[in-house]
Amino acid sequence: MNSVSRRTHLAEVDWPTLEHAYGDASDVPGWIEGLAGAETVEESLHELWAAVLHQGTLYDSTAPAMTSIASVLGARQSADAESTAWLLLMFADTVRAYEQVEVDDAETAALVRSARDSLIDIAALVRPLIVDDGSEAAAAALLQAAARTADSAALDTLAARACSRPAEQVEQACVAALTTLGVDVSAALADGDPGLVMAATLARITAGGTETTDLDALVAGWELAVEVAPRIAFGVGNLPEWLSEVNPEASAVVLAALPAPDETTIAGLVDVVIGSRSNAPAAVRRLLALAALPEARPEAMIAALRQCPPTPEVCDLLVALAERVTTGDTSAIGSSTVDTDARADSALALLRAGDGRWARPMAQALLTNPAARGLMVAASASGRSALGYALVREHAPSATMLIVGIRQALRQQPPADPSRDGAGHLIELLASWPAETAAEALPEVQEMLAVAPKQSADALATWGDTAGIDRVREASVSGDATVLLALARLTKDPEDFHRVLDADLEYRESAVLAHWADRTDPRFLDWCRSLVGEEPATSDYQRDNQRASLRILAATDPGEAATGWPVLRSIIDEGRGPIEEAIGLALEWRAQQLLPPKAHTDFEALLADLVVTDRKNYNGPLIKANAAAAIALLDLGLPLPGTPTRIVKIVAGALTDRWARDLGLRLAERLAAAPATVRREVAKKLRSLVDRDDRFDSSGDIAVEDERALARLRPILHDLEID
Repeated sequence: MNSVSRRTHLAEVDWPTLEHAYGDASDVPGWIEGLAGAETVEESLHELWAAVLHQGTLYDSTAPAMTSIASVLGARQSADAESTAWLLLMFADTVRAYEQVEVDDAETAALVRSARDSLIDIAALVRPLIVDDGSEAAAAALLQAAARTADSAALDTLAARACSRPAEQVEQACVAALTTLGVDVSAALADGDPGLVMAATLARITAGGTETTDLDALVAGWELAVEVAPRIAFGVGNLPEWLSEVNPEASAVVLAALPAPDETTIAGLVDVVIGSRSNAPAAVRRLLALAALPEARPEAMIAALRQCPPTPEVCDLLVALAERVTTGDTSAIGSSTVDTDARADSALALLRAGDGRWARPMAQALLTNPAARGLMVAASASGRSALGYALVREHAPSATMLIVGIRQALRQQPPADPSRDGAGHLIELLASWPAETAAEALPEVQEMLAVAPKQSADALATWGDTAGIDRVREASVSGDATVLLALARLTKDPEDFHRVLDADLEYRESAVLAHWADRTDPRFLDWCRSLVGEEPATSDYQRDNQRASLRILAATDPGEAATGWPVLRSIIDEGRGPIEEAIGLALEWRAQQLLPPKAHTDFEALLADLVVTDRKNYNGPLIKANAAAAIALLDLGLPLPGTPTRIVKIVAGALTDRWARDLGLRLAERLAAAPATVRREVAKKLRSLVDRDDRFDSSGDIAVEDERALARLRPILHDLEID
């Protein structure tokens, strides 16, 4: 296709009527034209990736854009053919990912169908490249398989190139594509070329194959497979990780059989654990065996085991491995380097498992690590957080040895980089414990007023340390709202409280609302009214401040409930942010008869509408709003509106949303008293979630949280299945 034909192709699409991640798609033709220029191709590729395939998302502009991109590539007019081909493979992978997820709305289903259909055109447009050399030619071969086309021209082209010699990357990709399409490749493999044989083996395994001969061949030819895999499959960063994603069953067998596993193999076993319920036991057994070896590196094995279901065997080894760690380490997060300690990671995993032995390794890390003041711990499979913050989130109980360790950490010299100083989070942890428990740390917290004034002052106020008033008053000269509020909490002086309102309270409003002493103070109440305003705020945290202010105002003057109802109603109606808390406040007002009868009726109708109608944001439906409204209706003794199918959708959606899972479990539990038709349909869906191989998504350790969710879900399911 020449440049004139390309422009004609672009002109056939009404781009301004289509959308991508950042608005209408009128800018897409310019980016596609830019693929042909050496000076513009890099920016064009970035814009196309970011806009029309943003974070693996399909838009109505995605399929036509990718087809146009394929026309540029197939005509050999891209100034960066390899990267352009990579973008098309990423699109094909996105389509595959969408097809693996159950889609229940017509709009998304139509997008997926359109994308799937476009892959046939894309495969035809890039097919001429298969006779070339290079990564783009291999990508063109793989796109034939992604299109699932049985087109004779495609098969003939692939077969002809597969038999070419010498066999290199493109030939391997052709063999893999033909194997994926179910075509006999014996002619291409007749001379036993090792790379081609491995390409066919990997393709069969990618398609879900678990034949013993293939798995044995992969183990025996592992080093060759490491070379071949990136050539015949998109997105292979390392072979163990990719294998665990595409075929967990095969991965568990193969990775367990490798005689000398390295860290990437261990990571692959972990991927099996967090990605597959059924194959996790075999992977865990192998990890336990590796961790028990005298030569095992404790840091690596702690990192692996902390992502496994917390069985007694896993916990025992976490304890034993932590005893072997004597020093800290560093870890890279993006462009930054942070201080870490495997003992702290082990301790956090044990804490999450409810194993009381967690305190000892945590204390050892705090007492012996010279960087304890700034330690970051593994809070999820891919992220770290400040040690104190992580322990506060886990509601860690106090222990004498921990307080001794924290005191010593606070006395350390601060890190050269202030952003790496976690002293404030450690003080927040101390403040989460009763004053009598943390009393020994009082001197260190007082000394930290100069370094971490907000956290230190807040801790002293929480403990009621009136002896520290002068120190806090001295720190308050900075005018910081948190310190001023801490001073007021200690002195109980109205003047000190009023000084708080004169400070910059952005992002501090919730603390003021929580800790203000005199809830009848006119100036405080006027400030609360200013927070409420007349419309729901734009940000979620401001909406929560509105809700808290409305509660305070109504507690002081019941008439404020009727006045504030329009704002509270709007917050509930939009379904965003503190939806559960907002509905809870409306329920309180209803029970206290603070709203007029018309508002009661309106509230019930609003809840019913929230159940049957999705509220959405840029990420899609707000399932949390649906579930919270359904629970509220049941609390009111009202039947749930909508069909059984709709109720099932809400329950399943909430359970599979890590931010709404608790609501989903509570709603499912309440449905044990629902009509039999609803109960049966919900039970059927829940049974599929319990029996499926994929784990629930999570914000922390995937396997650990999945096991917890299953432990709560199974008895609920049992009750639902009782006739």
